[in-house]
Amino acid sequence: MKKRPCSKPWQPSRHSRASDPMAFRFSLQALLRYRESYEQRERLRLQIAAREVAKARQQCTEAEQERGRALEELAKRLGQGMNASELRFELTCDRARARRVAACKEQIAMLEELRLRQLESFRKAQQQRKILENLRDRQLAAYRQLQARRTQQQLDERFLTLHAGRPSS
Repeated sequence: MKKRPCSKPWQPSRHSRASDPMAFRFSLQALLRYRESYEQRERLRLQIAAREVAKARQQCTEAEQERGRALEELAKRLGQGMNASELRFELTCDRARARRVAACKEQIAMLEELRLRQLESFRKAQQQRKILENLRDRQLAAYRQLQARRTQQQLDERFLTLHAGRPSS
């Protein structure tokens, strides 16, 4: 049976685990998988939060532009002359537009705060995953070092066995 190359060096293939009773096994692998999954979830939540902030900023920009256009139009109409009731109506509309812009800015501030909290959650999840990965990598390095020593010891024993009966020259 041919061994398939393993995509992750710390996870031997099923075949190598069956043939090698001392194959590397990270005891916290299930926890590491959970941390990776949790980090991915937090990353997705962060992306959603960032999209919501961008969407709110776009809406606020549009509201500000709409208010600017309306004020320009009002200035032109004032130059041409308008009666008091029309002016009162336009000023009421402007106050409504100003409230909309202010509400947009408040929403941006709230969404930005949520995004920053989510960023902190993501960084914490990322840090927890990296801690486990570093632990796994150190254990893997120690395992490989031990395996290399054992292999060298076996080679030394074979050499001594083969050359034990021969006189030295």
